[in-house]
Amino acid sequence: MRHEQTKQEALEYYKKTGFPLVTLKTAMTLDGKIATADGDSKWVTNELSRKDVHYMRHWNDGIMVGIGTVLKDRPRLTTRLPEGGGKNPTRIVADSHLRIPLDTPLVTTTEEAPTWVFCTDAADEEKEKQLVDRGVKVIRTGSGPQVDLVKAMKYLAENGILSVLLEGGGGLNWSMVEAKLVGKVVSFIAPKLLGGKESITPISGKGFERMALAVELENVTVERFGEDICITGYPLYK
Repeated sequence: MRHEQTKQEALEYYKKTGFPLVTLKTAMTLDGKIATADGDSKWVTNELSRKDVHYMRHWNDGIMVGIGTVLKDRPRLTTRLPEGGGKNPTRIVADSHLRIPLDTPLVTTTEEAPTWVFCTDAADEEKEKQLVDRGVKVIRTGSGPQVDLVKAMKYLAENGILSVLLEGGGGLNWSMVEAKLVGKVVSFIAPKLLGGKESITPISGKGFERMALAVELENVTVERFGEDICITGYPLYK
C-alpha cells in the first residue's frame, strides 16, 4: 500500500523540523477547479481516487479542515476502507471564533474520533464550555485575529500528531502554504473541464505576485487511478 510509509516519513520530518508532516490533498478538474461557483463538488474524481483518500486518512494521525468547510459540508472526516474498518484520524478544525455548530457531525461523533478545534483568545468562552461538554478539545492560539497556524502545528506535534492530512478549502490551504507548513502535496486530477471564473480553486488567498515566487515541488511521482492521475511531490520553499 502506497501510504504505509507515512508514519516513518512523518517521524523523520518531525525530527528534522519540529513540525508534523502536513500533506495537502486536493482533487480537481483538469482546469484546476474543485467545485462549481455554487459549491457543487460531487464528484470531481472517480471512485478509485476517492478510495485512495480513505487509505490516506487511515495512515495519518490527523485530518484538518477550516471552519468554512465545516459550515458548508458538515463533514464527518472518518475513514471508510473498501475492505471495512480503518483507523479514524483526529479531526482538527481551524475556527478562529468558534463558529462550529453544536449539531455538526464533528461535534456529535466524538465517541468515534477525537475532534480538536483551534481558536483565538477572543473566541466565546461559553461556546468553548459547550464544546468541551460534548467531548471536543478546544485550544486557543493567542490574541491574533486568526488562528496561529505555526503554534497549532507545534501543539499537534507535541501531542503526538505527527502526520496531518490537510483537506481544507482554498483559504486555509493558502494560509498553510504561505506559512510554509505544508510538507507534502498529493493532487488528484480528473480529466474534466469545468470552466467558470467563479468556480472554486484548491488554493485561493492572495497568492504569489509573480510566477517566479511559486512553490515548486521536488521528487515528483505520477500515478493513475483509472482515468484520473495523482501527482505527489514535496514543496521547495524559497
